[in-house]
Amino acid sequence: MLGLLGVANTVGLSVLERRREHALLRALGLTRRQLRRVLAAEGLLLALVAALLGTGIGVLYGWLGLATVIAPTLPSAGLVVPWGQLTTIVVVAAVAGLAACVLPARRAAGIAPAQGLTLD
Repeated sequence: MLGLLGVANTVGLSVLERRREHALLRALGLTRRQLRRVLAAEGLLLALVAALLGTGIGVLYGWLGLATVIAPTLPSAGLVVPWGQLTTIVVVAAVAGLAACVLPARRAAGIAPAQGLTLD
């Protein structure tokens, strides 16, 4: 849930900060649907990169913890990585990233190009 709020906040701020750029893209011929798709791709990429980095770093820290703390006292212990659960987490993060960008993308696509170009 916290990740969903973080992605929504980042995409929302991106929409606010780049209103003129979005309006320029619309004035150059980008449709509302295409603009929503661009922002959806941005939200998806943010969520996927965060989930993959978090998963990779978590597995690395788990392996380092096992090697430094547990292996010296219990040599037969091995690292068991729940790949199915980690894959599920990455997929859920991707869907959450797409869901988090719906409202900001809708708001960005709703502004007329001429109105958006006059914004500060």
